[in-house]
Amino acid sequence: MPNSPKHVRLLMATRDGAAYLRPQLDSLIAQTHTDWSLDVADDGSRDETRKILREYAAEYPQIRYFYGPGRGVAANFLFLLARAVRERPDALISCTDQDDVWMPDKLTNAVRWFASQSGWHRQAMAYCCRAILTDAELNEMGTSSLPPRGASFGNALVQNILPGNATVLSPRAAAAVARTVPAAIAADVPFHDWWFYLALTGQGATIFNDEKPGLFYRQHKGNQLGHHSQLRGRWARFGLLVSGTYGEWIDRNLRALEATQGSLTSEAMQCLGEFIVARKNAELPQSVHRQSAMGDHLLLLLAKTGRLSRPAGMMPQQAQTQARA
Repeated sequence: MPNSPKHVRLLMATRDGAAYLRPQLDSLIAQTHTDWSLDVADDGSRDETRKILREYAAEYPQIRYFYGPGRGVAANFLFLLARAVRERPDALISCTDQDDVWMPDKLTNAVRWFASQSGWHRQAMAYCCRAILTDAELNEMGTSSLPPRGASFGNALVQNILPGNATVLSPRAAAAVARTVPAAIAADVPFHDWWFYLALTGQGATIFNDEKPGLFYRQHKGNQLGHHSQLRGRWARFGLLVSGTYGEWIDRNLRALEATQGSLTSEAMQCLGEFIVARKNAELPQSVHRQSAMGDHLLLLLAKTGRLSRPAGMMPQQAQTQARA
């Protein structure tokens, strides 16, 4: 592997993914940008996933296979990210799901965008492409939409718009996230890509959303949630919102943010403090929002009914102080 600043380290967390794994690995091998390597961590598969990984790793030297930490998909990806930053601090970092299929130019488009940005290697930046949504057999069902309100820390506190399977991080962005990995794992953050979004917007990173789709995103029964634009994904999210699970996810993210406050910008700290105080009082600050008016209305309803509340005594003291300043 040439020691190139355009090298891309791909990260894949697997578990019982044998049904769709070969087509995804083949799509990575077929990328027009060829300066890449793949690290895969398997979290205890009981199907043929490990057998498939061993076969590909034996044939392609740029593929490495590890045992995962056994603490779920978020911890698995965070484990891989921290390792990748230690080993290749100059590399772009891209996560890949075990069941998608990438378009041949996915990495080429990302690398070209970074190359077009002056000083990209000195800045925390993230590239995110759109996805073609498909069923389990790759029959197309539509295209993911661009976030109408753009990226912000106030949005990241209550919603993720940075899907891991579509995102590529600059070396500085990857390093910024890597510094938070111990706190994120200790807090058991629910989703690695949501944590990426929180950590990056909280540290003032640039996030670019490309209109070009870069992958086929399978929607099937094994998806953790499925895409939010699909009916099944909407119902799944609605159930999680009203059941209290969503509020518990926010608790875990806030615990991680509490432990990494020193890395946040003053604006992010102010926003975080406003959210913590308002959440305790069953309110919602103007600085916190989702990507749609309907989402905002639902969020306000959840706040007023106590489904966004956090147990007393767990609020970051510095954030409370900033909120009241």
